[in-house]
Amino acid sequence: MKIKTTLFSVVAAGLMAAMLPGVPSRAEGAVSAKDSVIADGVYIGDIDVSGMTEEEAKEAVDEYVADIEQEEIEIEANGESVSVTLAELGLQWTNRDTAEEAVTLGKTGNIIKRYKDLTALQHENHIYDMELTLDDQKLSDFIEEEVSAFDQEVVEPSLERVNGKFQITEGASGILVNVEETQTAVKEAVQNAENYRNLKVEAVCEVTEPEHDASELEMVQDVLGSYTTTYNSGNVGRTKSLELSTSRLNGVLIYPGETISVSTLMGPRTIEGGYSSAEGYVGTRTEDMIGAGICQTATTLYCASLYSELDVVERRNHTKIVNYVPYSMDATIYAGDDYANPNTDLKLKNGFDYPVYIEASASGGRCTFTIYGYDENPEREVEFIPTTLEETYPTEVTYIEDPSQPVGYSVKTQSAYPRVVATLTKVVTVNGVETERTVLHTDKYQMAQEEWVIGTAGQEETQPTDESQATDGSQPADGSQPTDGSQSTGETTQSAETQPTETQPTETQPAETQPTDGAQQ
Repeated sequence: MKIKTTLFSVVAAGLMAAMLPGVPSRAEGAVSAKDSVIADGVYIGDIDVSGMTEEEAKEAVDEYVADIEQEEIEIEANGESVSVTLAELGLQWTNRDTAEEAVTLGKTGNIIKRYKDLTALQHENHIYDMELTLDDQKLSDFIEEEVSAFDQEVVEPSLERVNGKFQITEGASGILVNVEETQTAVKEAVQNAENYRNLKVEAVCEVTEPEHDASELEMVQDVLGSYTTTYNSGNVGRTKSLELSTSRLNGVLIYPGETISVSTLMGPRTIEGGYSSAEGYVGTRTEDMIGAGICQTATTLYCASLYSELDVVERRNHTKIVNYVPYSMDATIYAGDDYANPNTDLKLKNGFDYPVYIEASASGGRCTFTIYGYDENPEREVEFIPTTLEETYPTEVTYIEDPSQPVGYSVKTQSAYPRVVATLTKVVTVNGVETERTVLHTDKYQMAQEEWVIGTAGQEETQPTDESQATDGSQPADGSQPTDGSQSTGETTQSAETQPTETQPTETQPAETQPTDGAQQ
């Protein structure tokens, strides 16, 4: 009985094959030449490839792709958009092997499979997916160069003082295009498109909200502290650097807990950065340097911050005294190789629960800093008392011989500076009653001798007498060389019987060879 059933099945299959036109009678085997065309009802994407050979089907799809690659796709980001053709993004048909599969549909496999495939085609078209994709590198480059141009950095709210009044500007969210995820979104849009006309894709963006809210700035209304120093505006180089550095600090906003680096805010001390050359301190000497004058800017801000009661994180006094503030109220800055990571800096921290605003101006020989915030306790007043503990002037004058200049030539190259030890005391009163008295620091300033360069050319022919020698530290009457036995071949020092002992520097005193970016001589 089993043998009869099997035989019947084979016969039935043969009859089905005979009844279906175009179906080979063999169960397995290669497709003959007449069967190398695609059966009716077969599509690749939207392309009807019925009756085509494999190559003809590929050509038909390629023509279709060539047509749609001229269509544009619009990519939107942050309210802006940019368009590009699919050809520019390297549109390509990737599953080209579907043309070969289409040819073999209904012609390969056992007779049952072929029968089922052809029967299905009589009731419904067979559609192969047309897989279209874009060139990854071209797409990535386009997004980075064109779409990412719409990136927007997060903008914090700002505060500006105009004509004596504060103006608040709202912040804005930061919007950054995610290149990789946007690339995926564009490729998916192309692959899933039903109509390639008017393609639009929204870029994938990461949004960052401002750290602060504009409402915080509404508290900034009161003057917390102010200070003014004067300068000689006739010193052009120094004035230019002083006024430029002051302008860089105008409008600085410090939020609670934040610390500012004054050196960093001033920018690079270079000619290209807008600074000029003038005399400044290098140890106990005075030499030309770029940016001389910025220390007076820093000093004025330091004094204003004292009265505002900002936290002074870092501050150092000058090597020698300055003449624009009392002893122990100065602040020096020296950038070294990197202004953003200076050797010596002035750093201020906002220790309040509200923002503070720095207003700065320098013109007409007056440099002024005013710090605004919220005055929590109007009855509280602060005073700063500088006290000089020691002030000793040098009793020596140094003469440097210059054989290239004639006898009688004399130029003063260094002024005399005293050795000074001074303290600064903070006194707090509330409703006129003293509640606090604190010594903030003790500063030491190094002594520097007066220095002259004198000519010695022709000295043998014109030897000065003892009567022409200066003995009081002043300029020689006729510029001649002293002859009291202290003369040497290069440098002569004249001193009184007792010379003061040099005071050792404290922790707040710069090393003797450290420049200080612009102390005024």
